Amino acid sequence: MYSVLVVDDEPFMRLSLVSLRPSGADGFEFAAEAGDGAEALAVLAARPEIDIVLLDLSMPVMDGLEVLRRLRAAPPRRPPAVVVLSAHDDYHLVRNAFKLGAADYVLKSELDAQSLRSALVKAASGLAPSGERTAAILQRRQLEYLKAQVLRDLLSAAAPPELEETFAGLGITLVAPFAVCGFWIEDLDAVSRRESGHGLARFSEMVTHSLRQALDAAGTGEVVPLGPGHVVVLLCPEPRTAAPLEMMARAFCEDAAGYLARYLSVKVTFSVGPPCAAVRDAPVALCAARASRKVESRIVVLAKRAIHEQFADSGFSLEAASDRAGVSKNHLSFEFSRETGETFTEYVARVRIDEAKRLLATTSLHVYEIGVRVGYPSVEHFSRVFKKVAGVSPVKFRADFCPPDSP
Repeated sequence: MYSVLVVDDEPFMRLSLVSLRPSGADGFEFAAEAGDGAEALAVLAARPEIDIVLLDLSMPVMDGLEVLRRLRAAPPRRPPAVVVLSAHDDYHLVRNAFKLGAADYVLKSELDAQSLRSALVKAASGLAPSGERTAAILQRRQLEYLKAQVLRDLLSAAAPPELEETFAGLGITLVAPFAVCGFWIEDLDAVSRRESGHGLARFSEMVTHSLRQALDAAGTGEVVPLGPGHVVVLLCPEPRTAAPLEMMARAFCEDAAGYLARYLSVKVTFSVGPPCAAVRDAPVALCAARASRKVESRIVVLAKRAIHEQFADSGFSLEAASDRAGVSKNHLSFEFSRETGETFTEYVARVRIDEAKRLLATTSLHVYEIGVRVGYPSVEHFSRVFKKVAGVSPVKFRADFCPPDSP
C-alpha cells in the first residue's frame, strides 16, 4: 500500500483527485492533503510514511516548484516521488519540475482514473522498499482507528472515564464549547445504485472527506462517520469568532450541505443540537439533533428516487413521478413543495444542472451534448435553465472552473 499526499489550492480539485483514486489491488491510499506548498512541507515533515505527492504547480503562498526545490535542498531520509499537476500552457513549469526531480506529470484537463493510475504506478515503481515506512503506516492506521472508535464511544455515551487523557494521546481536537452537527444523506438506495461500481463504502469516504474539507475552512473539530448515510461533525468555533455558536453551526451546516449537493450530487439534511458546555454533553446534543431532524414522507422519497433515475429523459414529468409515488399530480406537487421548500420543477432543474456542472468540469463534451445528457435537447433551453440555476452560462461555468491561464 502506497500513501499519497494531494496538494492543490482548490478544495474541489483535491476532492476530484480523491474520487478518481485507484482502489483495491492497485494499493494507493490517499492519506493526506494540503492547500499550498507550505502546508505540504509541514505534512511531509509530520508524516514520513508519505510515498507519493500529487503536486499542483500554481498555488498561492508557496508554489509547486518551490516545494520541489526545498525537497531537493533538504530531502527527507526517504524523499517521496512527486507527480506534478499542470494546465495546458504550463509546459515551461513542467520542464523545470522534471529538472527538480519530478517523477511524472498529469494535465488537469485530461485527468481521469486511468491517467491518474498510470502516473501513480510509474511513481511507485521508483520507490525503494522501507521497513520504517511500513511501520509508520501501520502505526498511523491504528491511531486513526482508535481515534474514530473513541469519538463514536463519546457520541454513544460509552466513553472511558479518562476521556481527556485519551483525547490528548490520540490527537483529538475537541474543546468545549462546541456544536454537534448531524448530516444525513437522503435516498441511499438511489445513491447505492448510482455508485454500483464502488458501493456505499467508497461513497461514505467521499462524504467524510468533503465534510473534513468544509470543517477545515470553518473552524476546528472532528468528523465522525456513524453509518453509510450519517455523519456527525463536532464543530469548535475559532477563538476570534464573535457570532453565537448556534448561528455559526447553522451557517457551517448550510455551507457543508451545499458543498455535498454540488460536488457529490446528493440531497443532504442536517440538524444542530444544543451547544455542548462540556465534552460529555455530546450524546445528549446528538439525541436532540436526531429528534429535530425533518424526515421526508414516503411519496416525496419515491418521487425523488424517480427524478434521480430518470432526469436524463427529456420527457420525464410530474405525472411520471406521481405514478411512481402512487398519488395524484396535484397531491405530489403540494407535498413536494411543502416538505422540500422547492417546487417539483425547481428540484428537477437543480438535479439536472448539478449533473451538467459535473460533466462541464470533468469532460470535454460540447455544451449541447451535455444538455442532451441531462434532459434538455434544446441547447437554448439548456443554457437558459443553467444560467437561472447556476447564475452563469454553461460556457462561463466551464471557463471559471478551468480557465486557460491557470491549472
